[in-house]
Amino acid sequence: MTTRVLISFFCDDRPGVIEQLSEVVAHAGGNWLDSQLSRLGGRFAGVLQVQVPIAQQEELAEALQKLDSVGITTSLTGAGAAAETPVPSRQINLLGPDRPGIVHELTRALHQAGFNVQSLATSVETAPWSGEPLFRAEVCIEFLEGSRLDELEWQLDALADAMTLEIDLQDD
Repeated sequence: MTTRVLISFFCDDRPGVIEQLSEVVAHAGGNWLDSQLSRLGGRFAGVLQVQVPIAQQEELAEALQKLDSVGITTSLTGAGAAAETPVPSRQINLLGPDRPGIVHELTRALHQAGFNVQSLATSVETAPWSGEPLFRAEVCIEFLEGSRLDELEWQLDALADAMTLEIDLQDD
């Protein structure tokens, strides 16, 4: 019998980190399923979902704790229940001048309209001609019971106007 667990980690960015993590997972009889890994601010961080035999879960937890001695801080937690049926979703792409509060205002609009964030990726880039910082976000949102698409469209239009952003809500 197996179980799914989530492993989160962070460490200084250097070659070999993923190999070390995957070795620990493989040694415990685990299967690396899904992951989101990224370099942020000179550090390397991520979350991965692993399927592991229940009898090996404690061994996996102990091996992960030992990675702290090589500079990899980890945390292990049980994975939540997977959705039984696919949930309808939409993609939002956002681009505009970087400033504080964009993520807060965007997520407030999503929450007020009854949507859930499935994934969020953000970056700050340099504009090609002006050299000014540009904020970019790619958000996958899922419909919940009571989600109001018309309210979301209104909220996103207001946000785009207030913060001079280009916001594209894509249809499936």
